[in-house]
Amino acid sequence: MVSQRPGGAGRSVVSSLCGVLAVVLLPVALVAFWASVLLTRTDVFVDELEPVVSTPQVQEALTDGIVDGVLGVVQLRPVVEQALEGPLRTQAATVVASPQVAAAWTSAIRAVHTQLLAVMEGRADTQLDADGRVAVRVTIPVPALTSTLERFGVPDAASIAPVVTIPLVKADDLRTVRQVYRVADVVGPWAPAAVAVLALLAVALARRRRAVAAAVGAGWIVLALGLALVVMVAREPLMRRVTPPVARTIADTAYGLAARNLDAEIGVAVGAGLVLLLLAGVSGVVGRRRAGRPA
Repeated sequence: MVSQRPGGAGRSVVSSLCGVLAVVLLPVALVAFWASVLLTRTDVFVDELEPVVSTPQVQEALTDGIVDGVLGVVQLRPVVEQALEGPLRTQAATVVASPQVAAAWTSAIRAVHTQLLAVMEGRADTQLDADGRVAVRVTIPVPALTSTLERFGVPDAASIAPVVTIPLVKADDLRTVRQVYRVADVVGPWAPAAVAVLALLAVALARRRRAVAAAVGAGWIVLALGLALVVMVAREPLMRRVTPPVARTIADTAYGLAARNLDAEIGVAVGAGLVLLLLAGVSGVVGRRRAGRPA
């Protein structure tokens, strides 16, 4: 009977524990790293959401906002305002397709990302709307409408610059996300490295290193693909909870950005799992060949 080496049982237990933690904590590490690093990249967020201004939902919302904003500040008789609304809406639809509005949209999206980060960090100075919502605020100068407004007797028409507000989400609805973000902000930057160290310890302490490496690699692949499936399946039900349609368009684009960034991390994790499986397989082949050599 072969006696087990002193400390061998303890090393096996520690190896198994490290291996299980390396696999189970992988999705948590990926999400934590994504939340702590990629969510803070304002330029990436802005670049992704800039083209949204050309979508029909956003252009319609901006057109309505211009009309409502202008009619809200002018002091005209109701019959005159009714007559003004038609030509005003037609010209406003042209204005929202201009480079000036696109630039105003970019500035507004940058401000929204600042709002979201402030909500995540729980800062008291977060700029929310009257209902406590994170909102896109687009300040639109409308010099192209000046002649039309002056024709209807609007004084100081050139100085009118309506602010179009598109509410996205209530800050209170982000309470759970905020708690996750705070944890991720602390552990996120080093979470993937910690998982990798656990995997290395599991292999280094194992008596059957090839088997442990293969198990960790397979576990990483399964859980990483499972996380990708969750991200894909969760998109539609989450978007159904966002209203109005223009906010849903913006939120869906932002979700797409988040999903792509997270998918990139998932791809790295799957690749690392495949490398472990490959190394385990190659090591097994080499070991069998050595064992088959004559003494």
